[in-house]
This record gives sequence, C-alpha cells and structure tokens, in this order.
Amino acid sequence: MSVRRETTQLLDVKQRITLFHNTSLSNADALELEDEAINFDLLVRHGVTALNIATANVRILALKRRGVDDVKQLRRLGFDALHLVDGVLCADACAAFGAKAVIDCFLVAPKDAVALAGSDAIATLGLSNEALLAVCAGAPVEAFAVLEQHVGTPNPLDGVHAATLLDTGLRAPQLKTLGCTLASCNGLVGVDGVKLGKLGFTI
Repeated sequence: MSVRRETTQLLDVKQRITLFHNTSLSNADALELEDEAINFDLLVRHGVTALNIATANVRILALKRRGVDDVKQLRRLGFDALHLVDGVLCADACAAFGAKAVIDCFLVAPKDAVALAGSDAIATLGLSNEALLAVCAGAPVEAFAVLEQHVGTPNPLDGVHAATLLDTGLRAPQLKTLGCTLASCNGLVGVDGVKLGKLGFTI
C-alpha cells in the first residue's frame, strides 16, 4: 500500500496544478486563488475529477474541510465504489462520513458489489455477502462474480437470505461451479425445501 501525505496545510504549487489539470481553470488562476477559495463549489464548477484529487494527494478528510460535508458530494466529484478499494481512501471516507453513509451512497448497483467484493473495503465497511448480493437482484453474472471472490472461504452462503440469493437469479448449476453444494445451502437464512427447489437443488 502506498504511503500518502495527509493534507493538513495549505495546498502547495504542485497540488494546485495537479488538482486543476485539464479543467476550466488555468494554472495561473489556480495559483492565484486564496487557499480558502478552493472549496467544493469551485472544484465542481471547474470540472475537477476524482482522478485529479487522488493524483494531487488531497485526502477525503481534507475535502471535508473544504466543504464536502455530505458523502453524496463525493459522487459529484466522480468517486465511485471502485475508489473504495483503496484502503486509505475507504478508511478516510468512513472517518469523515461514517460507514453506513458510505455504503448507502456507493453500494447501489451490481457493479458496485463486484468492485467491493474481495477487497479490504469489506472489512472496513463491515459488509457481508448478504449486503453485496442484495444489490445484485436480477444480475446473476455480477452475483456470481461476488461469490467467486469468496471461493475458499468455509461457506460464502453463510448469512445470506435464501430470498436474496433467489432474487439474484443464481441457480444450482452456477452455485455448484463455485463449490456451493446442497450442504452449503444450510448456511442460508430462511431456507426451506421450497426455496431449495427453486434454486435447483433436490433433497
């Protein structure tokens, strides 16, 4: 993991140029700005992106001090679930806004679940396979990818609601490919013979 410098002071020249690289603000104007003027509204107005911010080593906690006081504003700057795979960024986001707010904002689509599965963000955010699969309703390919990143664990179905698994569209053939057998289904919450039948397992 790379070591990053926390932004606890004024932005330096390199940071300013990097932050506004390929935006509507010129280098000259960026360097003339008062430091306190570099806030969320200014960043959005000039098209500053998550890539600019990360490359300039401006941390999430530093953004909060610059007016990013709602996690949804990170979305407006171009941050998505894939950025949370960065352990430092994920920890900063949780420290700034709380894990629940981060989850509610960034775990909203099947692709988000795939991005987060198997990463350090799972532990940082306290996510379970149930939470990841819950956003994969009607998305068996993404649900498969989520569970695939947990191959080798004792039972990736532990704690997953049977109804949630059914909603993903995954069925016995795909589950068996992942090593999930009829016995594995014992870890499902609310499982019964009817649901097992719908999943394609025969008792």
